[in-house]
Amino acid sequence: MSRRRLYAILGQAGIRLEQWVISERLEAACRLLASPHNAGLPVSAVAARCGFTSPSHFTRRFRETYGVTPREWRRVRGQVRPCGAQDGPLR
Repeated sequence: MSRRRLYAILGQAGIRLEQWVISERLEAACRLLASPHNAGLPVSAVAARCGFTSPSHFTRRFRETYGVTPREWRRVRGQVRPCGAQDGPLR
């Protein structure tokens, strides 16, 4: 797919490319944080694996999207909605 076509499709959906990329990265982080296999992986390492160069930026974007920090989400992940549900805070 050409870059122009991608921008056109996202524009028709009312989404900027940056928003889409960040949401995909946050979804990947959400899955990593939920995985028991990655329970010992520091949040900063999850951020890096998902393409965030700054752990604080990652935490800020995660909290804006899911209503809690990545660390809080990891702690309560079994008691809350699944990744991707962005209709309000987890609390």
